[in-house]
Amino acid sequence: MLKPDYFTDIDWMWKVSFKLDLFKQVSTSGKTFVCRCPYCGDSQKSKKKCRFFFYTKKQSLNFDCKNCGAHGSFWTFMKDQCPSEFEDYKKDQMLKRLKTSQRRSTPVQQPRNSNKHHNKETTNRTDERKSLVGCVSLADLPDTHKAVKYMIGRCFDREQINRLFYSKDFRVTAQAINPEPLSEYFPSEERIVIPFYDEDGNVDMVQGRSLDPDSSLRYISIKSHEDVDKIYGREFVDPSKTTYCVEGPFDSLFVDNCYATCDSALQRSDADVLIFDNEPMNEEIVELMSKAIANKRNVVIWPTSPLEKQDINDMIKMGINKDDLMEIIRSRTFSGLRAKLEFTRWKRV
Repeated sequence: MLKPDYFTDIDWMWKVSFKLDLFKQVSTSGKTFVCRCPYCGDSQKSKKKCRFFFYTKKQSLNFDCKNCGAHGSFWTFMKDQCPSEFEDYKKDQMLKRLKTSQRRSTPVQQPRNSNKHHNKETTNRTDERKSLVGCVSLADLPDTHKAVKYMIGRCFDREQINRLFYSKDFRVTAQAINPEPLSEYFPSEERIVIPFYDEDGNVDMVQGRSLDPDSSLRYISIKSHEDVDKIYGREFVDPSKTTYCVEGPFDSLFVDNCYATCDSALQRSDADVLIFDNEPMNEEIVELMSKAIANKRNVVIWPTSPLEKQDINDMIKMGINKDDLMEIIRSRTFSGLRAKLEFTRWKRV
């Protein structure tokens, strides 16, 4: 058997970590992890004692239990403890080796026009950085999992939820996307992960949503490089149909054929219709909508004018279903003079 790829092992360790009691990272280098032993069950006297370690040695991931003495490679761990995932794990390892051998045997061809392809060349990243290290798809987690329960509580259905991921340690995921040193204050915590893909289908940015209601950093965005165009949803949008753009990636999951800009600057997108949050008392939003109308963009003017901010997810939680939401959006899309008239009625600044 060929030596397993280290980064694939790390990725799979995180994928199955939800099965391991009290699993956590115990080194700042991100190379040592601990949990209760799945072989012997660890201490029967103390349910908090953890003596089963994953550790790195010579670019290989291994395990060792200080209680029962079980030890071996991560391959052996997957075969013993995760039989239902073992076949998929083996396929990932074989595909990784196949890609590696192809890269080694295939000569690099220079583009005919180096200027035209400059950005694509300079933003190339290794497979390790393209992957969502430390993440598991919410599609693979049960409804009882904390991250899935959070999304269900916000009225998302399974189809929407399955587009997202979960990271038990977002610091690890962030460092895999961008290896630049992180601040010592960067939180090492669990987060829901929203992946952003480039035109080649590679992850070039992630946004982590905190599961802690008291967190001072609800969202953290990590780019793989400074030139990343912060637009979410490209891989799901059909440009031959009417395209929409909202502020937040979560809100975009409720709207057909929709992008998200992660901020209020919706005109950064080339979407056919711009949908700002329902914030008629927010001076910044009012100004941005006014500029969009002046630029002859199609803008949604909401039929109600609340005193507090109201985004699309808020409307869904109020009982508006997706079909009714799209009907409101279509019927309240305006441009030109009609948009100016409806906008004047709506704003409260």
